[in-house]
Amino acid sequence: MATTPFVHAMDSLNHSSPPTTFLCPRLRYKKQIDPETYFIEKQSDPSLEESHRLYTHGSGLCDEVFLYTDSCDVCDRKINHLTDLWCKGCMRVYHKACVECPPEIKVPYHPKHPLQLLFQSSKSTLHVGSSHFNKCNCCGENTHEGFYYSCSICDFNLHPVCAISLNILSINFPKRHDHTLTYFPRINSLTCDVCALSDDKCFIYVCYQCDFVVHKMCIYFPTTIRISRHDHRLSFTLIPHSNKTWSCGVCRQRVDQNYGRYSCVKDCDYVVHSKCAIRKDLWDGKELEEEPETDYEDLKAFKEISDRVIEHVSHRYHYMRLEKKENDQVEDGKRCQACILPIYEGNIYNCMKCDFILHETCAHLPCKKWHPLHAHPLTLLAAENFDFECVACRNHCFGFAYTCMEGLCSFSLDIRCTLVSDPFIHELHPHPLYLTFEEGISRTCSMCGKQKSHLNCIECSFIFCFRCATLPYKVKYKHDEHYLTLAYEEDTGGHNWCDICERETYPQVGVYTCNSSCSITVHIECLLGADPFINHHQIYIYKEEFSLFL
Repeated sequence: MATTPFVHAMDSLNHSSPPTTFLCPRLRYKKQIDPETYFIEKQSDPSLEESHRLYTHGSGLCDEVFLYTDSCDVCDRKINHLTDLWCKGCMRVYHKACVECPPEIKVPYHPKHPLQLLFQSSKSTLHVGSSHFNKCNCCGENTHEGFYYSCSICDFNLHPVCAISLNILSINFPKRHDHTLTYFPRINSLTCDVCALSDDKCFIYVCYQCDFVVHKMCIYFPTTIRISRHDHRLSFTLIPHSNKTWSCGVCRQRVDQNYGRYSCVKDCDYVVHSKCAIRKDLWDGKELEEEPETDYEDLKAFKEISDRVIEHVSHRYHYMRLEKKENDQVEDGKRCQACILPIYEGNIYNCMKCDFILHETCAHLPCKKWHPLHAHPLTLLAAENFDFECVACRNHCFGFAYTCMEGLCSFSLDIRCTLVSDPFIHELHPHPLYLTFEEGISRTCSMCGKQKSHLNCIECSFIFCFRCATLPYKVKYKHDEHYLTLAYEEDTGGHNWCDICERETYPQVGVYTCNSSCSITVHIECLLGADPFINHHQIYIYKEEFSLFL
């Protein structure tokens, strides 16, 4: 099939010079800023330019590359398979606008100065500009490694596709505002009426009639969404409410009732900042306006056979009876096969034919559920010898897991971390703990000193990582008739000795201790081991794939 080089000049903008070549952006840019090296490379490889010609989707040569590529190599934004281009030499896909970007342009979004085309890479010798990634003033996304347009005088930056393809000086979007919104070209930190934030790195649109100010990216915020931190859907509103004082259900900071926000559609007084609600780790990106609701947590993981007797999806063909464990003695190897914790007391489901055991709480976990740490619903997995690393506590685990089944998402939580709620009450701290951390930010745990997913106290500086927060609070030690409890104290200078390894203990990093007259103290790892949630006495779980009881 014939291949056709594809580059056209653009007439819609005031270009100081046309594109210099029909080459892919990276090779073209190298030719422009380092011609001597380029000349040497071309002499050693006469076919250099020919190998970097560009082809359209449908030419036959590049269809498979388009199939497995979803972003432009210049700006890292989503591509359009029908209009974008492919370089045979680089095996990369580019936006048509990014290919055609001239060295200098003038755009109506920044009428004062022309924008220069720069290339940014932390590794490239062709690096121009600052070492950190800039933010595009139009779409709000980082420029990443690649080309971008910049005005160094005003610190104004645009992706090539934003600079060339878009020419929107006015926007009419009645869902957000009744009147036409007009682009405001002056760089200014005006407060957006939708997100309540001031950001001079965002395009601003205004309605002079209503004194309404909005960032371009905020205009198209969804109307109805579902986030992982709340059981009901949330709806966007701009209506002031003078008689309410709210704190955001995500960051726990004050919500100003004069600006946009998301609130529960079922009037349960749950409110979230607009920007907090659309975080990628909380929202799956779906607009749910006029979409029917799905209640995932109604799907049981067991079938009721008779009074107090069930068949669980993890243990097919054997029935399990609900029993109450009367004493606190741990039989050797008897652990709940869901959470891999020893069975001490309380209600349990015992298999009527073998040694398979589940805590009542674990047996009643739904087949699907939401968790505050992830934007998608999670599916319960229970299979023979299923081992995994929990993304929250980073423990190597056996037992049941809640796993995301959405596309290429690789997210798995163990049962202990799944049961962590927001807010979370723990015996070691007098205040509730919250998941208020910023997206992608880890902080140092007050107990173990390591950085992982964490909960924090909004009344003091206490931070608790998931690994420490999900340690069993009460355990049994074979040389003590009493329970040992988890203890933590800030460094007071005192010390004790571990009754197992006979080394010094440090209460500020957590220990297990007996509160009775025994005065036994042991290191956490000495008692539980390095991998406490690997079932070393694992019993058989049917390998056959299970299906849901509906």
